[in-house]
Amino acid sequence: MLLLSIIWLATVAPGVKLHRNTKATLPTTINTFPSIMDPLEITLGGIKSIEKAKDHFAIEYDSAYSGRLYILNGHTFRYFVSKDDFIDFPEPRNEEDVAKMVLKSVDEYDTVPLEISTVEETEESFIIDAEHIKVYFDKENGTMKVKDKRTDKKVMQEGKPLSFVNNKTIQVLVHHKDEHFFGGGMQNGRFAHKGESIQIVNTNNWIDGGVTSPNPFYWSTYGYGVMRNTWQSGLYDFGSKIDKYVTTTHKEKYFDAFYFISPHPKDILLDYFHLTGRPILLPEYAFYQAHLNAFNRDYWVEVTAGTQGAILYEDGKYYKSYQPKDLGNKTGILESLNGELNNYQFSARAMIDRYVNHDMPLGWFIPNDGYGSGYGQTDSLQGDIQNLKEFAIYARKQGVEVALWTESNLEPKDPENPKKGERDLSREVSEADVVALKCDVAWIGYGYSFGLNAVEKATKIFDSSTKRAARPFIIMVDGWAGTQRYAGIWSGDQSGGEWEYIRFHIPTYIGSGLSGQPVVGSDMDGIYRGGKKEVNIRDYQWKAFTPLQLNMDGWGSVPKTPFTFDNEATYLNRAYLKLKSVLMPYTYSINYESIRGSPMVRAMFLEFPEETPAYTNDSKYQYMWGPNILVAPVYTPDPSSNGIYLPNPQQVWIDFFTGDMYQGGKIYNNFKTPLWKIPVFIKNGAIIPTTEPNNNPSEIKRDSRSFYLYPSGSSNFEVYEDDGISVEYEKGHFAKTKVKMATTESNKNEPDDLYVSIEETKGKYKGMVNERRTLIKIMTSVEPKEVEIMSHGQYIPLKKAESEAEYHAKEDVYFVKDDEIVIPFMQDIAAENLTQKFLLIKLKTIDVTKEKVHLKVTGFENKRKVFGKDNGVNSSLPTPTNFTLHEATPTSLTLSWDEVKEAKYYEIERDGYIFSNIIGKKFSFHGFKYVTEHSFRIRSVNDGESEWSDILSSFTKEDPYKNTLKDVKVSCNFPCQPNQEICKLTDGDANSLWHTHWGTPGKLCPVKGKVMKLNFDLGKVHEVEKMEYLPREDAGNGTFLLIQYRLSSDGQNWTPLSPKIYLKHDAETKTIKLDSAFRYIDVHVLDSVGSFGSGKLVRFYKKI
Repeated sequence: MLLLSIIWLATVAPGVKLHRNTKATLPTTINTFPSIMDPLEITLGGIKSIEKAKDHFAIEYDSAYSGRLYILNGHTFRYFVSKDDFIDFPEPRNEEDVAKMVLKSVDEYDTVPLEISTVEETEESFIIDAEHIKVYFDKENGTMKVKDKRTDKKVMQEGKPLSFVNNKTIQVLVHHKDEHFFGGGMQNGRFAHKGESIQIVNTNNWIDGGVTSPNPFYWSTYGYGVMRNTWQSGLYDFGSKIDKYVTTTHKEKYFDAFYFISPHPKDILLDYFHLTGRPILLPEYAFYQAHLNAFNRDYWVEVTAGTQGAILYEDGKYYKSYQPKDLGNKTGILESLNGELNNYQFSARAMIDRYVNHDMPLGWFIPNDGYGSGYGQTDSLQGDIQNLKEFAIYARKQGVEVALWTESNLEPKDPENPKKGERDLSREVSEADVVALKCDVAWIGYGYSFGLNAVEKATKIFDSSTKRAARPFIIMVDGWAGTQRYAGIWSGDQSGGEWEYIRFHIPTYIGSGLSGQPVVGSDMDGIYRGGKKEVNIRDYQWKAFTPLQLNMDGWGSVPKTPFTFDNEATYLNRAYLKLKSVLMPYTYSINYESIRGSPMVRAMFLEFPEETPAYTNDSKYQYMWGPNILVAPVYTPDPSSNGIYLPNPQQVWIDFFTGDMYQGGKIYNNFKTPLWKIPVFIKNGAIIPTTEPNNNPSEIKRDSRSFYLYPSGSSNFEVYEDDGISVEYEKGHFAKTKVKMATTESNKNEPDDLYVSIEETKGKYKGMVNERRTLIKIMTSVEPKEVEIMSHGQYIPLKKAESEAEYHAKEDVYFVKDDEIVIPFMQDIAAENLTQKFLLIKLKTIDVTKEKVHLKVTGFENKRKVFGKDNGVNSSLPTPTNFTLHEATPTSLTLSWDEVKEAKYYEIERDGYIFSNIIGKKFSFHGFKYVTEHSFRIRSVNDGESEWSDILSSFTKEDPYKNTLKDVKVSCNFPCQPNQEICKLTDGDANSLWHTHWGTPGKLCPVKGKVMKLNFDLGKVHEVEKMEYLPREDAGNGTFLLIQYRLSSDGQNWTPLSPKIYLKHDAETKTIKLDSAFRYIDVHVLDSVGSFGSGKLVRFYKKI
């Protein structure tokens, strides 16, 4: 064996330096990476030495910078580089903000991981060798790469040295073709970032493309995660500009980041939690719908039925609400919490009564969600708190918990002399037993350190004031790293009644979980507008499989209650809310999983990591609700859904509602979705713990446990439970039950044997019911030969009930029911047959902490026709002819073919993955990148499949914006909302938003001479064909309605103002033909929505 080089290894003790072998080195300012460097950037240069100090590795560079590397555990480290001294925690945005992103300083970590780490030197590198990782530093340019010793894989590598320019720090990492990226916080409308860029900025833009709760944490499927330890905004580019690099930038003078190295996403998220705190464990009531409104501010005026905003009340009259400033000379009835002023039908109590009367689940209630609302009409804070207490007592009698909204300080300025209108959260919690808090932008500010500091303070008040040891539950906007340990996130204030509202929230929820924030929610059918029954129903449907459902009533064009519309809507909304209550044992168990690295709303790849579509936009609009339930929300008015990706060719998926089976490994189209139904699939092999339908946690029957089983192979599930509301689970006061099942093949032509085991429940907590009966429902296709239960080590046959009535009357019996309806509250409205065949088993009451349940089902089978299963080539079935490209756009390809009369449907393989159940002679594929090649082939299906056609390859078209001018500068004579500056209007990013200041200074008023003027500088004179204005997604505040413009080549001499141009009030792109040569253009905004200014983009197109 020829030894090409000799490597010198040294275990270095503290205080001993390793010096680089003497070589010529380049000056630190030389641009050795010209394709991605700014000429003003300062890079680190080569490494002079590494020293193992008491608690870190010290790194000296050729430049004025020095570095530290802290080994926090065997696979997690912190890397800090600066010209100045090391700082333990980054400087907050406000001096008084004391909250920290991380739970402890570096000197609080165990020292053993560092002690067992060593340093090596080779001819080219310094190598820090920790328990599970090796960190390599290139001697010549200072770049870093990391190897995971457990997988023997290089997981991360810098593509250029760290650089510093204009108070920004930039890290560039190598980007691999088979690598995917996730994280960055709540990035509205997005979850997968490969080939994209994301802002780590709180834009307070609550629609698609906005960012309301950023997080400087991202991770790669190559096996690493990074959290930039900063409160400053940033930009992460995952190959959108240079596809071989990932470039992350933050506005800071030093570089500080934590690295988590693991091959498993769950472990990366868990490492992030170890550093920044575990997410809150949602209390049981939080999974039920919440009702939010202001019940202590507005006046209700009797009006006619046709009046806009009129609502029919219990007294048979119509009323409309007015805020005090809008009441004028009208006479109205002031609302209240308790109806104490002869105004009961306008009270918060009456709203709870309506939920009860409609048999509608309701878990918690916020009675003061509105500026200036308060919660009492007495003359003192003490009197108001008493009023709140009386309402809370009434609510809890109905099983409903009470929370509060906040817009102001949580404590009186003078605690000894509190004033009317002030807040005292400590007393609200201790006296009125408030259990949760909703923090709005009026109180959270712009997030970052201020936002985290605010919720940390609120949590401490909850902890010190609660009498029930209730776990603090806070929801907020404007989160950051660390928010998850104190609060869940809701996505902000959007308009309902729009399909778009549902569409962009699906990937938003997925991406939030991948960013370490599993507790996520949004307003039911939005806070504003609304009024479309179908959208309202569809929103209730999919959110039955999400953590939070916030019914933000009182702000839209119609009420937002689940019983706002007709009987059909009320029935369906109730059905899905009831379904969510039935799934509570399953949901609460995955709630527990979420604080251990597995989000409740799971990206498909978390459960199916080997499947390529699970990482891409093919799964953008669906997710796993825990490990066993696949949800594909309906977000269009179409009567059927397309693009439902059912993973794994070896997996069968079961329609939850009908029991129909589908083969995995395909993307299904034309799946019928009548109004009562959304696509929900159970993974064959699933164990689903359930309970009886209920309206709140107080109605759950704790002396009974039940399971829906879908046997296939071997599977297991662990049921988690605790008292549902307190922090005692943190002290180990909880219980777990392991459930397992397995089928064994006795003979290929004979039914299998099925074994089910329910282990003893381990653990205990206050109020736990040990004595429980057990109900098991097993999906089956045949009558079993025998059902046995183990007793004293032997299986004993259970008695077969001859009728369902006998089954219900006895214990330790089984019954095969041919017409079981899994979701019984759907049957009166569903047009489809919902009956399924189930084996029902009822066992006597036992002490579940002392006894196991072992069942054997002899002669079990659950086989039926599986749609989409390949049945082999049918030689008599023709392959479609004339398979060709029908139309190409920059992001889509439409294919067409001749009809095959014998075909029931078609399947098209796109880039190696099959799209099934295609009907007709034409099909479109969307979501492609510009100028990319894709391959297709087609076959017919009917009792088998035809041969595949020849492969058809096609390209998408060029970038439609390739002729737009870049680097256009723009200014405005009105102040901008922070993080929504005017530069957003020409940054080329359709996901960013410009908005003038939300207050009066941001409003135009032409009557008083306040005309909004936007000046655009193209950099030099260009021949310009047209200008495009892209309004905000909802065409809301600031959308231009009336403009004029003038042009100039030198900024001194201007053309006359153009004629007034009226723009239609919608979100469509507006085109203004220019056909002129100029460098400068002034746009005068004469009218706009709300008198503000806003927009996503302005583009200028060169003449070609």
